[in-house]
Amino acid sequence: MTTEKVRVERPVAAATRTLQILDAFAEARGPLKLSELAEYSGLFKSVVLRYLISFEKMGYVVKRDDGRYQLGYKALMLARSFEAGVDRRELIEAAMRRLVETTGESAFFYVCEGDNRLCTIGLDSPQALRVSQRVGAMVPMDDTSISQILTKYRDGAGDTGAYGPELLQATAGEYDKLTASASVPIFAQEGSFVGALTVSGPTARFDPFDPAQTAPLLDEGARLSRVLGFPID
Repeated sequence: MTTEKVRVERPVAAATRTLQILDAFAEARGPLKLSELAEYSGLFKSVVLRYLISFEKMGYVVKRDDGRYQLGYKALMLARSFEAGVDRRELIEAAMRRLVETTGESAFFYVCEGDNRLCTIGLDSPQALRVSQRVGAMVPMDDTSISQILTKYRDGAGDTGAYGPELLQATAGEYDKLTASASVPIFAQEGSFVGALTVSGPTARFDPFDPAQTAPLLDEGARLSRVLGFPID
């Protein structure tokens, strides 16, 4: 191995170990003992301790009186920097544009407004026969896929595991006998609920129960949630 390659690999390995330790805090979501940090990160306690000393000096970790370690103020600054750099509406609209392009149907984004569902963003299908909804329209909760998502996840992700097909809700003929919709929840940091991402089209063309037709919706839902801070492997 050349000297130049060694110089490159050592900083990369150090960065990886740093992130492994910080990931341990993220996974545990609370203070950890040195032994627990070693277990979570897969590193030796002696290695973890060396990094913790540097983390403490730079404000990323604080050692408590009980000997456990917790994230420090610098970690909070990073979180606030992340939040400040995220334009939710821009990210949601980008996801919806991709959905319209890939599915050929209309895409909408809904949020809870009391006992109603509120359409905050809507992008119509380019096809002549399409589903359309006025942005700002307030509709009472019903049995549509949209309302099912808003009702089920309005308090957050809860024990939701992997972002997969089990999250998708599909209905046909509920709001209008000629239309169908498929919806997925969008989550952000700490599993907070952002809203329902929906694809809707005429029943003659769009089958929300067909995995092939709803796959783009699931992909965009996972992608958008991940960008907004929801941990997805």
